[in-house]
Amino acid sequence: MRILGLHGCLLVTLGCSTPPADEGDGSGTTGSTGSATGPTEGGSEPTGDGSSEGGSTTATTAGSDSSGGGLPPPVLDECIDDGSAGGHVYSCGAFDFDVTIPESCLDEPCGLIVDVHGFTMSGAMQEANTHLRQLGAARGYIVIQPNANPAPPASSWNPGVDDDAVVDFMLRVADAFHVDRDRLHLTGFSQGGYMSWRVVCEHADLLASVAPAAACGDGVIADCDFGPGNQPSEPVDILFMHGTQDVLVPYPCAPVRRDAVVAAYGLGPEQVVAEGDGYRWTRHEGDDGTVMEFITHEYSAANTVVLGGHCFPGSDDPGDQPGQLMSYACVEPTELFWGEAVLDFFDAHPRG
Repeated sequence: MRILGLHGCLLVTLGCSTPPADEGDGSGTTGSTGSATGPTEGGSEPTGDGSSEGGSTTATTAGSDSSGGGLPPPVLDECIDDGSAGGHVYSCGAFDFDVTIPESCLDEPCGLIVDVHGFTMSGAMQEANTHLRQLGAARGYIVIQPNANPAPPASSWNPGVDDDAVVDFMLRVADAFHVDRDRLHLTGFSQGGYMSWRVVCEHADLLASVAPAAACGDGVIADCDFGPGNQPSEPVDILFMHGTQDVLVPYPCAPVRRDAVVAAYGLGPEQVVAEGDGYRWTRHEGDDGTVMEFITHEYSAANTVVLGGHCFPGSDDPGDQPGQLMSYACVEPTELFWGEAVLDFFDAHPRG
């Protein structure tokens, strides 16, 4: 039985890249333990442009696009200059953001997912591994996939500097498209996973849930270790994945991070959510319903010397994007698909 899978990029020395994937239609099921069938073919790469530089987090100029349902028209600004449904590339400040707006999100409030790539990657490379543009559209999510500078394979996030730009843009999109503020979520792999940890510590008041992958404290990249003075201001539900065979971010830091979150949140004993050939999924839950879920997998990428288990389970990434060093897909067969696992978790864990 195929459950869910991970998609990772790269953390300290390398990064992964992901080719473009499609935006899909249809409906999905919710629940953090729901099953998945793996990534779906199809979809389109964002093609819109944005030409203006960044500004405040609140949209200021009313757009001319009109919604077809109960929502007001999108509110445009100097970054978000097109309020139509579909794939767009918005330029805001120093960064380009791949953004997918489902048609349904012009009619009723949608959720929002920020999906952050790792070192050497791009938003398109991330999508090739998570397929969240397509999967999210089917379940009512706007999906943002930021692009670090410079272009792959040198693309890299600057901790503590670029985080604010990503959060600022997330809020711009939420304002512009009247997003449900109880459904703001963030996920990332490798460097993107580290950003997920940092943002949950700095902006717990904004996020419903987060899903870091292949990232945990090693003293090299700025992080959130959930120790005294370095914790979220309030509990945020977390899904964390790490490969036991990871070469770039060795696995021993992962159970340490899990245990630190459990202690900081005061969560209960381990419960097994699911397990199968090559993976194990557990949960710790608090009296207030806050959860820390932890997925470990034994899968590896094709390049075991460089990546080992630093890979996305369930990915079909062909590794052919401009500047891409290698595919970050875990070698099949895997019973886990990270993109679907993330989406199921976000569906099951809105804010409040």
